[in-house]
Amino acid sequence: MGAALRVSSLGWGLLLVVGGCSGGADPEPAGPATVSVSPARTAGYSARLQAVIPIENADGLTAAGGALWVKTDDGRVVRVDPATNRVTGELKLDTNSDPNDYCQGIGTDQTSVWACATTAKGTDVVKIDPASKRIVRRAAVGKVFDQLALPSTARGLWVLSGSDVSLVDHATGRVTKYPLGVRGLQVAAAGDLVVATSATENAVIALNASNGSVIARTTLPAPRLAAVSGSDIWVDTGDGLVRMSRELSYPSLGAGLGGDLVATPDAVWLRAGNGTITRLDRSTGQAVEQVAPDGQQITAGSLLIAYDSIWTTSGDEGTLTRLRLS
Repeated sequence: MGAALRVSSLGWGLLLVVGGCSGGADPEPAGPATVSVSPARTAGYSARLQAVIPIENADGLTAAGGALWVKTDDGRVVRVDPATNRVTGELKLDTNSDPNDYCQGIGTDQTSVWACATTAKGTDVVKIDPASKRIVRRAAVGKVFDQLALPSTARGLWVLSGSDVSLVDHATGRVTKYPLGVRGLQVAAAGDLVVATSATENAVIALNASNGSVIARTTLPAPRLAAVSGSDIWVDTGDGLVRMSRELSYPSLGAGLGGDLVATPDAVWLRAGNGTITRLDRSTGQAVEQVAPDGQQITAGSLLIAYDSIWTTSGDEGTLTRLRLS
């Protein structure tokens, strides 16, 4: 058969193998250029602190309906009013009687909140009405435990189900599965692009959001979190952060198992496991600033930029911390 087709049609600087079998040795793509991270500004949490809100087992974050929503590791979703920094409600999601059988994951379709919920039969995702704080829809998808973000595109919610990625229709809850060929760990999505990572297979896979077809795949060392920002794909790997479209590598930066990676219209934000938050300019890729804990213990948690603030959780301490953007 012919040589494997290698393309960069998505603007990915790293060459992506998308099909075919090689009849001979293909040239190895050049590795990404190493970038030194020297932020122009640094600050401590204390200089930006707006509030520390106690929420036991706080984990994932999303924003919808004028509120912040926190997924906890004991199976709850907690509502926080950003105007008062107070908890204004919570909803118990898990119905499984085994407290050790729980899952991570929360997201929004810009109207409703979606979160994972365990039952005696498996792991579902549920749709929550922000106004009533009630579950209005449930979809049985067999969600992967470790998927942190539940991203949406126009077609629906994207959820990892073993070696498939499931599309859950926002309105009907109908589930359509698309094969990945590997067991996925995390998913990011924006516009017409869905990106799945597989740390066990060292794989990053891009799918067309309109039909679920695989359009590209590449190999990176232990890829975990991913974020889509315009035509750029950012992936947290075992060797540090990688910006795929510009062939840039940030070995001194990494989210690790206890951090998070999110994209906003003008920046990419990375939270390390120790709570240090780095903002990277989306256009230049340069580190703009770092905000680090000072005099307080911050362990594993999630990150969200919403309501003109930086929000980060710490599950071990049971806190949600709010920081000023600047």
